[in-house]
Amino acid sequence: MNLLKRIAVVVFCFASFLSLSREAGQAASSSASVPDAAYVQSFAKWKAEEIDDVKQNWLPLAGLYWLKPGANSFGSAAQNAIVFPKGPAHAGEFDLAGTEVTLKLLPEAHAISAGRPLTTSAVKLDPDISGHASTIEMGSLQFHVVVRGQRIGIRLKDTDIAAVRNFQGLIYHP
Repeated sequence: MNLLKRIAVVVFCFASFLSLSREAGQAASSSASVPDAAYVQSFAKWKAEEIDDVKQNWLPLAGLYWLKPGANSFGSAAQNAIVFPKGPAHAGEFDLAGTEVTLKLLPEAHAISAGRPLTTSAVKLDPDISGHASTIEMGSLQFHVVVRGQRIGIRLKDTDIAAVRNFQGLIYHP
């Protein structure tokens, strides 16, 4: 008799579990079929911002170069302190004095800042932590000064690389 009571209790518990599970599944499927409109809108906005961030900041990333105090030559030639993947062989130098970075371009290096050609040979660059970083463009290359703790460097992007051109988007699951 004791064994029969135990079996009856187990069967009752199992049947109750199945019944509750079925009801919960039906409730979940009915609410999942009609998502909240505000959520759908906020998710679409987040997706668009995420894709834009990836396309603007991560896919074109071509280098991060930490500066040493003094002159840091840069260009595409191997003998530069900072070797860019393309561009003029010798473009100029970044001068690091304390926490300030000055860009000194050679005459054959043509660059643009804020939509205007750089006409002066030396320009102080504002870092990313200033809230208004100086972005320099040389063809498809873009660079600016970054500050990470005590380190100061140059973040380089190339807007004309295969990763950007062939980007198919991100994969999201419902």
